[in-house]
Amino acid sequence: MLKSKSPLHALASVLRTSPESDALVVLGRLLDSLPIGFHVSDCGGGLFHILYANRVWEHWLDPEKLPVAGKTFADLFPSAQEAGVLDLMREVCATAQPKHLKSFEFRELGAIEHGKRGETSRWDWEIYPLSGSTGVTHLLNVIMDVSAPRPGRSGRSKEDREAANRRREEASGVLRIFGLAPEPRELRNQQRLSERERQVANLMAVGFTNQAIARQLNVSSATVSTHVAHILSKLSFRSRAQVAAWVVGRGLGRGGGPGSADFPDSAKAGPPQKS
Repeated sequence: MLKSKSPLHALASVLRTSPESDALVVLGRLLDSLPIGFHVSDCGGGLFHILYANRVWEHWLDPEKLPVAGKTFADLFPSAQEAGVLDLMREVCATAQPKHLKSFEFRELGAIEHGKRGETSRWDWEIYPLSGSTGVTHLLNVIMDVSAPRPGRSGRSKEDREAANRRREEASGVLRIFGLAPEPRELRNQQRLSERERQVANLMAVGFTNQAIARQLNVSSATVSTHVAHILSKLSFRSRAQVAAWVVGRGLGRGGGPGSADFPDSAKAGPPQKS
């Protein structure tokens, strides 16, 4: 088993940023909040040691397989070879081209969340190359549970489809942080947000509620709600997680310049606790 200083330190190395960066801490908190699986593995030797994994894996894997970071891919997923995932990972390491498995069955995932051990669930698995000066050095795996929420029903409800679309939009925001997706045209003009709106967006990224932002900026909650609505509209976003990914990307130097993230002193401690 591979040992590392900490998952966030490993992520800092992959992103070529300081492990003490506020933006990195906020990124870790954002990834842990999402119902999407993210993990980063190396490409060396074909064993695919996992260097970082977010918190959702705690709901998807048996407890004896935790923590995820430090283990090899085969440790966690003995059937990965049969499912074709390992072959795709090797191909991405060799070609630097992303690969996707859509709606495939994987019995080793979701046992805890779905509540039935051995029940087949369906997953979208996306594998992206992370390159350094010597070529592809790491892989970013993005995994989404696309199992039908109500077996026996024909098709998905409108709410289910909207939730799935929102997850994909949030995943796209994370891919932009890793330099794996282009920034939409709407996001390229940073001047579209006012100075106050940028302050609100930075606090949203840290995880502040509207009420906490109001206290921090000494304004009313109604004023904050208006700012949040303007931010979402101007950036064509539908969730606070998308705003957080946009802010973190600037904090890590992706699309920086005027309007880059300036996190409050409380960034490392996280949002205020509800009283």
